[in-house]
Amino acid sequence: MLHQESFQIVGTRAFSDCLRVEMDKTPRAAVFDSAGGKVSYRALQAMAEAIAAHLPGPGMMAEESIAICAEKTPDCLAAVLAVLSGGRAYAPLDPAHPDGRLMDILADLHPSALIVDASTAPRLAGWAVEAGVPLVDLSEMTGPGATPQHVAASGTGLNVVVSQQSLAAVLHTSGSTGRPKRVEIEAHALNVFQDWVVDELDLNIDDCLLSHAPFAFDLSFLDIYASLMSGADLALADARTARNGAKLIEMMRQAGVTVWHSAPSALKLVAQTPGHPVLPEVRCVLFAGEPMPAKTLQRLFAIFPNARVLNIYGCTETNDTFYYEVPRENPPDPLPLGRKLPYVEYLLAGPEGAVIEGKGEGELWVHCPTMMRGYSDPELTARATVQHGGKLYYRSGDIVRRDRAGLIHFVGRNDSIVKLSGVRVDLNEVDGHLNAHPGVCEALCFITKSGDGTVLNAWVKTKADGLTSLDLRLHLMKRLPVAAIPRNFTISLMAVPKNSNGKACRRMLAQNCQSASA
Repeated sequence: MLHQESFQIVGTRAFSDCLRVEMDKTPRAAVFDSAGGKVSYRALQAMAEAIAAHLPGPGMMAEESIAICAEKTPDCLAAVLAVLSGGRAYAPLDPAHPDGRLMDILADLHPSALIVDASTAPRLAGWAVEAGVPLVDLSEMTGPGATPQHVAASGTGLNVVVSQQSLAAVLHTSGSTGRPKRVEIEAHALNVFQDWVVDELDLNIDDCLLSHAPFAFDLSFLDIYASLMSGADLALADARTARNGAKLIEMMRQAGVTVWHSAPSALKLVAQTPGHPVLPEVRCVLFAGEPMPAKTLQRLFAIFPNARVLNIYGCTETNDTFYYEVPRENPPDPLPLGRKLPYVEYLLAGPEGAVIEGKGEGELWVHCPTMMRGYSDPELTARATVQHGGKLYYRSGDIVRRDRAGLIHFVGRNDSIVKLSGVRVDLNEVDGHLNAHPGVCEALCFITKSGDGTVLNAWVKTKADGLTSLDLRLHLMKRLPVAAIPRNFTISLMAVPKNSNGKACRRMLAQNCQSASA
């Protein structure tokens, strides 16, 4: 049963106060880092207080955000708590992204401050100076002997800055315009979701959650807030550990992880680890963001013999909305999206928007308290949402099928969005960056399926001989995350193949590629 009070938290400051109250109940609970160290909840709050004392006071804007670009450590988590404690929104940026993409996001965001660490300060300090944005370096305040340089004139503890705003988090996803879309998420959405997680998984002080996703991804909401609200320990896998199955297993054993949450691609790393590891202490495994390969699933059943296994479905705009408990005996392939979470309402809509009742196929529309406030661009928000029956629904763009038993199954997309290694990628954005290369006349990306999952490919028409796939990869690496860089390039003097209507067709390219490789 969801706690009634979860629906009463409407402001970021109130959400932060609730976090602090719950953390005070379990001061010895710990946050583990990838280096083997750990920080108690009490020490984490002290770190957050020190960081909050370095943040600038409130400005003239009705709502403010503070960007955080730092390695995934307890210091970075303390920075998140520091921002929330002032009633402001945190905007996490992934340090693994290229500088150009980070600066595009920052220029769009206009943050009140930028929090960095020793690894990201040299990359972003110049932007901060040019933009006139205060730079707060974690490495200068959280080490031994560090002391705050300034403290707000009023307030105690973590509450250095007081704001009444409801905006709590700002995430960025791939956008068709070539620039990331800014997704605005309110505090009550985070609270409703974590409340369901704590209740559904029965989280308590004996648990430890492994956080695999970077803080810049919505998957991190589950790890962070369900842990802090339940008194469970939290293990933060940094970027290096997150890419290594053996290191992930070592971290799980050292921290005593009982709950795993990640994209299936991360679990594949664990499944491929030599030595036949077995982790009987893990009692729940959750995965989301992309299909789970059947072979990987079978291997995971052996690695986690006592774990409940859940396939979670959702998106950045709504957080998780459906889940399916995977049976160990004869699991279906592909796995269904399952049934809706308790607080979710949904519709299946036909091509003209007519609601489909009972068994059928259509676009999934979702209405829930965890839905985003909107994008920063009102026109994008208007296109992505629809009013029906007096309620606002998010148009997911996912075509799904409802079977006779009421289970929801994924069929495909009605746009150019794909999921690659758990990362949402807009193919139009990749096309745009490819076409910006001076040696490219025309380019079109398309996806194919292989034993390894979904593969991103690109057909590129060039003006003359000499253009290589390395040239294109280096060009894309300046603006796109690794997941958005095609694995295979077809570089040709011929134009991108067209369909009978004279339009470049991703589906036809994919079919031709699959036929050639058959």
